[in-house]
Amino acid sequence: MDKEKALKEIRSNISKGSTGPATEQIKELANCFSEDVFTLLTCASLLKAIEDEKNARNIAGIIPEKVKKEDGLEAAKGLRGLGYPAEAEKILSGIEESEETVRERMRALFDLRRFEESAILYDKLTGPTLSDSVVRAESLSANKEHDRAAAAAKEILAEAPEDLNVQRCYCAVLTAAGRSKEAEKFVKDNLKKNKASPDANALAAYQLWIEGKTKSAGVLASKAVQGDPGNTMAMETLAYCLIENGKLKEAKIVAGAINEKEPGNPAVARILNACRAAD
Repeated sequence: MDKEKALKEIRSNISKGSTGPATEQIKELANCFSEDVFTLLTCASLLKAIEDEKNARNIAGIIPEKVKKEDGLEAAKGLRGLGYPAEAEKILSGIEESEETVRERMRALFDLRRFEESAILYDKLTGPTLSDSVVRAESLSANKEHDRAAAAAKEILAEAPEDLNVQRCYCAVLTAAGRSKEAEKFVKDNLKKNKASPDANALAAYQLWIEGKTKSAGVLASKAVQGDPGNTMAMETLAYCLIENGKLKEAKIVAGAINEKEPGNPAVARILNACRAAD
């Protein structure tokens, strides 16, 4: 089988809405290249795109058994991006530890809601990034270690006060600790300073959403996306607001836009999973 030709035909069928033939072609492709984990990842991704979760999960499930150790990290990243952290963690737990494998395993464990283990792995990193520190703070928060989480989030914010993901983490940790008034004040102050900023509106939308104020969150998330069509945090918040209003088709379109901008962004899988749960 000519892989590139087969992929071209599959994508053509998907674009025409011929998902039945596309599914059979994808399964055939996976069967022909059953030892090539990156082709299998592509097949799982294509099946996710046409919302065939059963077959996508079946393919994802065989990848840990097929992957070579030297390909383990990249395969694990691909699996987690598709929303299969258990399969990713299975690979990562069986290969030699390095800075990057620890970093990726920390994220997989967080996705699996194994928060204590995720936070512990942070201490193995010799050069933690801002993103690593955010995962640790959120792991502590999710594990109900609210004082430690808040202290960690405050420290990260002092280091990178303008970073949107850091700001989001700070608000989320405070709100989870029952300190939503502090989070709201931080958001309002930030919005006053940056009224036209898509990031400031995205953060405000996120805070409103986690407080359950879906309508207002959707308005601000839309405003943020209009100002910056590539603001993935605003896009994810907007998608959740759409889902809560029963607009699953529109939410899936937003997920597709995120995937187009950042292929493999875990937000895509989170949105699609939320759509499935709401359907």
